[in-house]
Amino acid sequence: MSIVETEAPAPAAAADPVLGPPSRPPAPKGGRLAYAARASLAIAHDPFEGIERTVERLAEWRENTGRRWSYRTGLDVEARLHRLLGAPWPCPEAAAFAGVWAETLDGLGDRGLAVGRGAYGGWDDADPGLARAAWCLARHRRPEVVVETGVARGLTTRVLLEALERNGTGRLWSIDLAPLLEHDLADETAVAVPERLRGRWTLLRGSSRRCLPSLVGGLEQIDLFVHDSMHTARNVRFELDQVWGGLRGGAALVDDVERNAAFGRFSRAHPEADALVCRADDGRALFGCLLRDGGT
Repeated sequence: MSIVETEAPAPAAAADPVLGPPSRPPAPKGGRLAYAARASLAIAHDPFEGIERTVERLAEWRENTGRRWSYRTGLDVEARLHRLLGAPWPCPEAAAFAGVWAETLDGLGDRGLAVGRGAYGGWDDADPGLARAAWCLARHRRPEVVVETGVARGLTTRVLLEALERNGTGRLWSIDLAPLLEHDLADETAVAVPERLRGRWTLLRGSSRRCLPSLVGGLEQIDLFVHDSMHTARNVRFELDQVWGGLRGGAALVDDVERNAAFGRFSRAHPEADALVCRADDGRALFGCLLRDGGT
C-alpha cells in the first residue's frame, strides 16, 4: 500500500509542496448565480442528467473546502506497478506508448486543438502518466473487457483502443456525458479516436449514474476499469462500488484522486487489493491504481 491513511484539513487555496497549486474543476462561468440559471436550462432539456450534473457540481464545491486525504507517492511507483503485474522493468512497451501518444497529440494539433490542463473548455485532457499506466495495464494484462467513464476528446480512449488492437483481442465500453452547458464541446467528444479503431469500441452517451449499472449488469467480468469522469467523492465511490464485484483479477485506474478522500477510503475498505498512488507527469495531480487478484 502506498496510501497514508489519515485525513487532515487543508485550506482550499493552499499549494502542496509536491503537487503545487491544487487541481480544480473549471469555475462556473459568471459565478454561481449564473451557473444556477444555466443549470436550470440544462435540467429543462434533460431532467435526469441536468439534476445529476448539478448535484455533482454542488458536491465539488463542498469538497473544495472539506478535509483532505494525505496520499503518499514514491519515485519508483511505475516499477512497483510492473512488479505487481509480473511484467519486466524497464517496460518494453515504453517506446510503443510514446509513439502512440505523439501520434495522438499530432492528430489533435492538426485539427487546431490545444492539449493540456484546462484545454477542454476548462477541463483537463488526459495526462500522459495516466495514459501510460492504462497502456501498460492493457498490454501486459491483455484484458478482454475494458470499461471507461469519461471520454472528452478521447486521449485515453485512443490509447486503450490502440493497445487492444495490438493485442488482437478485447473490447472497450466508454461512458461519457458531454458538458451540458458548453454545447460547443460536444463536437470534440472522442475526436482523438480514429475510425480504424472504432470496431472494438462502444460509446454510451450519458452519465455513469444512468449507464454504468446496466452495463456492468450485462458483463460477466471486467478486466480493466478507468475512471476519468466527474471526480467528486460521491461519483468516484459510486463507480468503484458498481464495478468492484465484477473486477476479480482486474485493475482500476482512478484519475485526480487528490481532490478528495474517495480513493483512500475505498482502498482502506478493500485491503484485498494492492493500491498505488502515482504523480501525473506534470506533477500537478495524482492518479490511483487498484490491482485485485482473481480470488478476492
